[in-house]
Amino acid sequence: MGTRKLAVAAGAFSAAIFAANYILPLRFLIYAAVLSAVLGALLILPRRKWLRPGAIALMSFALGILAYQLNYDRTVGRTLKYNGETYTVYAELTDYPTVYEDYCRLEVKLLGDELPGLKAIVYDNEMSCTQLLPGQRVSFTGTIRRADTVYGESYDNYYSKGIYLKISAQSGIEVLEERGGNYYILVISRSLSGHINKIFPEDTSAFMQALLLGDKSLLYENEGLHLAMTRAGFMHIVAVSGLHVAFLVGLLRLILGSGRRSALLCLALIWLFVFITGASPSAVRAGFMQSFLLLAPLLRRENDPPTSLSLALALILLQNPFAAASISLQLSFAAVAGIFCFSGRIYRFLISAMPKLAEGRLGRYAAANTATSLGVMVFTTPLTAVHFGYIPVLAILSNIAGLWAVSLCFGLGWAACALSLLPWAGYIAAWLCSWFARYIFLVSRLVSALPVAVLYLENTMLVSWMLGCYALFIVFAHFRKRIWLRIGLPGAVSLLSLIAILCYVNFDYNKGRDTLAVIDLGQGLCTAALGENCTVVVDCGGEYSLEDAGELAGKYLISRGRHQVDLLVITELTEGHANGAAMLMEMVEVERLMLPRTRAGNALLEELLAAALEKGIEVEYINADTVMDLGAVELELIAGYTGNSENRLSVLLDLGGYRALVTGETGEGERRLESVCRQKDIQLLVAGSHGCDDSCSRSFLRSLGAEDAVLSVGFNYQDCPAEETLERLELCGYNVYRTDLDGTVEIRISE
Repeated sequence: MGTRKLAVAAGAFSAAIFAANYILPLRFLIYAAVLSAVLGALLILPRRKWLRPGAIALMSFALGILAYQLNYDRTVGRTLKYNGETYTVYAELTDYPTVYEDYCRLEVKLLGDELPGLKAIVYDNEMSCTQLLPGQRVSFTGTIRRADTVYGESYDNYYSKGIYLKISAQSGIEVLEERGGNYYILVISRSLSGHINKIFPEDTSAFMQALLLGDKSLLYENEGLHLAMTRAGFMHIVAVSGLHVAFLVGLLRLILGSGRRSALLCLALIWLFVFITGASPSAVRAGFMQSFLLLAPLLRRENDPPTSLSLALALILLQNPFAAASISLQLSFAAVAGIFCFSGRIYRFLISAMPKLAEGRLGRYAAANTATSLGVMVFTTPLTAVHFGYIPVLAILSNIAGLWAVSLCFGLGWAACALSLLPWAGYIAAWLCSWFARYIFLVSRLVSALPVAVLYLENTMLVSWMLGCYALFIVFAHFRKRIWLRIGLPGAVSLLSLIAILCYVNFDYNKGRDTLAVIDLGQGLCTAALGENCTVVVDCGGEYSLEDAGELAGKYLISRGRHQVDLLVITELTEGHANGAAMLMEMVEVERLMLPRTRAGNALLEELLAAALEKGIEVEYINADTVMDLGAVELELIAGYTGNSENRLSVLLDLGGYRALVTGETGEGERRLESVCRQKDIQLLVAGSHGCDDSCSRSFLRSLGAEDAVLSVGFNYQDCPAEETLERLELCGYNVYRTDLDGTVEIRISE
């Protein structure tokens, strides 16, 4: 009974912090805490045992709200006055610098009297800090802003990591003291990272870094592998969590045995592993739960999973209540909760429904993996849908086929690091381990290539389907004695309804009405023409956004049943037009790529050509006006030139008689378009330069005579769209649509 009281208290404490973070307005927190405490006290007065859990929950809820309020006042409350002012900053580095192409990023702990102890991110465009080390104390002049917004949108990821300010360094960073605090864990982690890169082959080292140390930065650079693992639902294997800690404990128990001393040594090594891998909320949760599991027999207590899970969550949130917004924490706890609640029941159902599974070790392994995967998906699926906009439907296949290799890869990887102290032994172990890693890559690519490997929820019909599935299972859950009604019937209905929706979407966007869409990529441009069995995409780029432009465009196309693009046209080789094209080529099959002629040395050009070469995509350069007929879609590519003699394009799309002009970045080029496009009967203008003040001149708008105009625009630093441009469009009678206000603008064209 005592353990359950602890579970109630910890669960209510955590629920209060989630409520304070997501539901309750800040100004009402103290009232909510007082009300909960008063109600809890009233439940204690009757002295009835059955009221005690409610009293404990209410009192703990009040404590959780107070903990959130106190932490807010101690951290965020002290940063509210900072909004772009310049100060002299004194700070201590808490990590190694992260170096990018044109800037360097630091994590620091602020010193001095104003904000002592608060953490901040420092951006250094002068690249003067690339050789700094953790513990060094520095001084510089910087512009300070709160870390609660990114690109104009609310952003709570920094707060969840305990980072409350963003600082742009305005002067060179000066080192005041060589070393301050003790950062031995970071030194060990850095050394291991270099060691892994040294002993593992180039094609597997990034994956092994992610698997062993939780550092996914190099894995993200391999867009093809990262996308395949994401689509296959396999990225969880490189997010340090209970899976890795369980592998570690199993490996240590195999080596050390199962005695009291080995349990204590396991505890020490578990927490060393947690801190070496960055102490993410999911890793800390796994560390706590494995610690409770190991300590229970030593303390002669029985481990209670719900209590362990609730207590682990409460301890994490007590240290930083804003960690409630951490996606890794939410997914980690949701996964474990799903395993506790459902996996055992699903396993027993599979064994009873297919008795032959229990006869062989392989069958039991497959049943256990299936049950675990399904249990995990119960609560993580809606979270994944909300945070990432997709559902990895075939994750079960990935886990059944590849999870055994992950455990071997993890064990052999750490063995290779240890054996590298002996000549050649580490290299041999790393070579052997790499074959298991390549097998994992193969599984990821094969599963991700299967139809419906992942459902992108860009289509609202699929969102409704997911909600309906959960409603069905909840409704049928009361048939306790009829398992086929509880699981089989709603499962069959869900599967059949999904097939029906996908067939309808495929017909509607392939055989039904043609569609022209200006996809919302933020401050960028992507126009898609979807004709019968023909897909043309013009541009794929976006800036000032946390999401990859190519991934957004790919999600839109796949959710409309388009897995192949017949022609991808890039009008200008700039970030806002082309930085997502390589990812788009990973997500869908592109037949041909058309580019404007440009000078050598363009980084985007080299990236696109490398991606096209890897995928076997035909590349063609456009120097002059070109007319193309693809059947359902006709194009006229209109060549123009910038002031530095680089070529750029405008595109006139004809989709079933509906004509749209994508001007791209035109400026002075609008004058030529006036003569070329006059009398073309254009219905839609996709305005150039995101509606900046020098686009859409009055003479140009009148010469086109279109009815509608779309401005593809997002957060930006150029004040787009300009008020003058909007006024000109209104005066010339255009109906104006904006992707920043309207989202993706989709025009369905009647036959």
